[in-house]
Amino acid sequence: MLKGYTITFATVSALLVLSGCKSTYDDTYELYQDYRLQTNNKAYAIGTNKIAGASWGARNTREAAELAIKTCEGLGGVNCNIVDVNGSSLSK
Repeated sequence: MLKGYTITFATVSALLVLSGCKSTYDDTYELYQDYRLQTNNKAYAIGTNKIAGASWGARNTREAAELAIKTCEGLGGVNCNIVDVNGSSLSK
């Protein structure tokens, strides 16, 4: 009985995290504007070819960064890097 609840909880948790991943934006600017409105545990990545990915609603910032990079790469981003975490720009 407990096993069924664990699987259900894991599935619901995964869906909640993935709902924070945006992957169907035609416009990087539109994605960034949407990203800015989200709550913490979020990250924004952009590739050298201007393809971007974002994530929010993650359990922590590390997970958000990983999801943002995966989203960016999944959309065809090249050399995707995190440029913003929780609204704070990162610079190299």
